[in-house]
Amino acid sequence: MPPVPFTQGSLFGEADAIGYGSGQVYDEMVNGQGRLRPHWQTFMSSLGPLDSEQMAQRWEEARRLLHQNGVTYNIYGDPNGMERPWPLDMMPLLLPAHEWKAIESGLIQRASLLNAILTDIYGPQTLTRYGRLPPSVIHADPGFRRAVHGIRVPNDVHLHFYAVDLARAPDGRWWVLSDRTQAPSGSGYALENRAVIAKVLPDSFRHCQVERLSGFFDTFKETLFSIAPRTSAAGRLPRVVLLTPGPYNETYFEHVYLARYLGLTLVEGADLTVRDRTVYLKTLSGLEQVDVILRRLDADFADPLEMRADSSLGVAGLIEAVRAGTVVMANALGSGLMESMAMKSSLPTLCRHLLGEELRLPGVASWWCGNDAERAYVIDHLDGLVIKPAFPSLSFEPIFGAQLSAAERSALTERIKRRPWYFVAQEQMALSTAPVWQDGRLQPRPLVLRVFLCATPSGGYAVMPGGLTRVSSESGRLVVSMQSGGGSKDTWILAPRRADVAANQPRPSALAMEPTASGARPSANDLPSRVADGLYWLGRYAERAEGALRLLRATQSRLIDSNMPGATLQQRPLLDLLGSLGMIPAELARVTESGTSRGLRDALHAAVTDPDHPNSLRAQVLRLHRTAYSVRDRLSMDMWRVVSAIDRQTQQPKGRMDAASLLLRLDDAMIMLAAFSGLEQDSMTRGAGWRFLDIGRRIERSLHMVALMRGVHVADLDRQDEPMQAATLSVLLELGESVMTYRARHLTSVLRTPVLDLLLGEEANPRALAFQLAALDRHMRALPSQGVGTGTDPTGGALAIVAAARNSLERTDAMASSEALRTLLDTLAMTLPDVSNFLAHAYFSHAFARSA
Repeated sequence: MPPVPFTQGSLFGEADAIGYGSGQVYDEMVNGQGRLRPHWQTFMSSLGPLDSEQMAQRWEEARRLLHQNGVTYNIYGDPNGMERPWPLDMMPLLLPAHEWKAIESGLIQRASLLNAILTDIYGPQTLTRYGRLPPSVIHADPGFRRAVHGIRVPNDVHLHFYAVDLARAPDGRWWVLSDRTQAPSGSGYALENRAVIAKVLPDSFRHCQVERLSGFFDTFKETLFSIAPRTSAAGRLPRVVLLTPGPYNETYFEHVYLARYLGLTLVEGADLTVRDRTVYLKTLSGLEQVDVILRRLDADFADPLEMRADSSLGVAGLIEAVRAGTVVMANALGSGLMESMAMKSSLPTLCRHLLGEELRLPGVASWWCGNDAERAYVIDHLDGLVIKPAFPSLSFEPIFGAQLSAAERSALTERIKRRPWYFVAQEQMALSTAPVWQDGRLQPRPLVLRVFLCATPSGGYAVMPGGLTRVSSESGRLVVSMQSGGGSKDTWILAPRRADVAANQPRPSALAMEPTASGARPSANDLPSRVADGLYWLGRYAERAEGALRLLRATQSRLIDSNMPGATLQQRPLLDLLGSLGMIPAELARVTESGTSRGLRDALHAAVTDPDHPNSLRAQVLRLHRTAYSVRDRLSMDMWRVVSAIDRQTQQPKGRMDAASLLLRLDDAMIMLAAFSGLEQDSMTRGAGWRFLDIGRRIERSLHMVALMRGVHVADLDRQDEPMQAATLSVLLELGESVMTYRARHLTSVLRTPVLDLLLGEEANPRALAFQLAALDRHMRALPSQGVGTGTDPTGGALAIVAAARNSLERTDAMASSEALRTLLDTLAMTLPDVSNFLAHAYFSHAFARSA
């Protein structure tokens, strides 16, 4: 049902009716008289009354969706934590079709122009040779990469993905603020914004006939595959990877999101290696050739041999492989040169020369202080200008001349004179405003619109019908930045007719319909070694956190409820275990029968929530969370949500919790860890990734069970009285999650031999050591062969250790005497960690030579 037509005098009418003032700048929603612009009519009608309670509910839905999806933006040095929740406003930015058409045309021209300039600068350099571009603009810029000069790129396309920041002047015209040509970010966040807003405002989205975004990304994916070197086309689809700096990059969420959306392999520099001028991906089955690299890493860090020698993020020899033509970079190395603000004033002239056209979408008036005449103008007109870094590598906040005192202005003038090539001045522009919902009402906020373009397989450029709208943190603030607390909006391009929306629906891609050129399915062993390593440690940290949690919960429950059967006696082995595992100080492991000393309570509280305690539950969960974040592209959304929930439940409370609250928190965390384990077993495909995750879990559970047995000195139980023996064995059964099984089998009291059989030698018990060893044997035999030139297999050592351990458990005398049991446990404690070492050498470190 269509929305009821909106009348100017009813719900909105004059701006003052909802507290939305009209100022001196262009407002996207209302005109200068505070009246609603025509293309906002349908949207505002679909919203209905701007009821603060209803809008708050919608905002809460959006916040929950973002939180569940783990949408974050990393802020370096943020005291509230590096991962900041993504700030999304419910009110989208609306642009009509006719206005967008003009923007689109101007952006396509601009992308073609910048690409043509790059082709000349890294090629014949006729622009500088004949005086159309000052050589100093290029050679003063650290972004000019001499190492890649002369390298030809396929079809002379340097810019495969391009973004531009736009702002609207008070007269309604759009102007270019800056170009993003290095590794443009934001498109993944724009996709996520659209996904969330379309769920929160489904009726508005449908009635407004919003252009879809999926067709743009289909085109971009086809472009990436089309630029692969000719040599990769025989018998298989090209391998395209997305190169990320890693989990600590500010937009790592977007890297994961785009890799999933485009179906690309997410890699870090350590995942790649160059052999014989060819780039390879380190996988479990060996080295797999890489054909195209979608680069989200700045060129400066790409190759430590020819760029920054101290970079650990790139790939040694990468530029030589690009030079040989065996791999294509998107964007091409050196494309970040076009982000230089110093070049902006030359673009109109270069457009006429290279394209034979006038520049359709103008940039804000700019003056580079490296030019004498322009520097003199800047110094004389500082009051009306904004001073910015000339090159991206010279990062500092914009300086507004009008806000400077006389002394500050004099100091800035001296800085400009000392290093003139560092500075660019731009005309100060009053940004247009858009409505945000805050404090129960609409408020205007200055905005900058980032629009994205991609090269097409047939030549030219396509524009995403939308973009990432960013708004400032407060009204009147002209610095729009996510780092400084700004927000974001979805951007709606309104189709003129419903048929136009239908035509923009996702189309089946030839790449999606044909998995490989030869018809063969991708190998499960194509998993990158770094990802296998991450999943392996994810399993270990999940099991380590669970072991710590079970121990802490068992201890806490007995300390607060002494009426539990055997609670007082059972405290002793539990505290012994906490001390032996380094979770509480050893001197606190021996307490009085009451077990309620203040020092012990504080130590137990720290063992749960203290992130600086190396063996605390919180420290283990932080390791779990960090590891999960590093392999996030391999986890389902539900698994990631569970990991996030575990992280929240173990955070330090703002105030001190009482014992009962702490126990309830431990119970909740245990439920989430069980949920993670359940998703791991029921939702993950039984490929190499799942196998390594489960191997990590089995190794850690084996080591934990041995540590428990040794921690309570189970080999010396015969020296204790009968009640103490029963208490210790009962604790082991509880920590081994085997109480119900034991009771079902043995109606007598808790006895040493059946307990040890159940926890050590019972292969049918998923908590028993024998079960873990059997699972490890199956997993390792299913892993890809890693034989080296000598004919030996590095995994053979791990299999031998597991086989020896299984044989020891199967011996009838292994647990018959205290001495035999002690020897068994000591041997297992020494040899089982070597299983991990063998696997690391065989699959994670690539220390052994393997055929490509």
